[in-house]
Amino acid sequence: MLVYWYTAQQAKTFAVVYARRECENHGVQLLDQTVQQIKLSMSRNVQNRWQFWREYRFDYSTDGVNRYEGRLVMLGHRLLRSALETSNPVIH
Repeated sequence: MLVYWYTAQQAKTFAVVYARRECENHGVQLLDQTVQQIKLSMSRNVQNRWQFWREYRFDYSTDGVNRYEGRLVMLGHRLLRSALETSNPVIH
């Protein structure tokens, strides 16, 4: 159980970094400086090993007033996909 908690915390740390980077790349502001995990499952990586697949959501603003949603999908600590509601809203 301790190992899962530790890896979950590491993954969240990576997710915050990825969310911050995506916001910077799109010229928007990451709100609350955090992410929330919304999905968790297992999936195989390119080496055919099982890893945790996680989806996170985060809030951002384009103007400091309105709040929009962004999403990240990670396999292990690797970012697979990202989407911002105002830029590339489709995430599959």
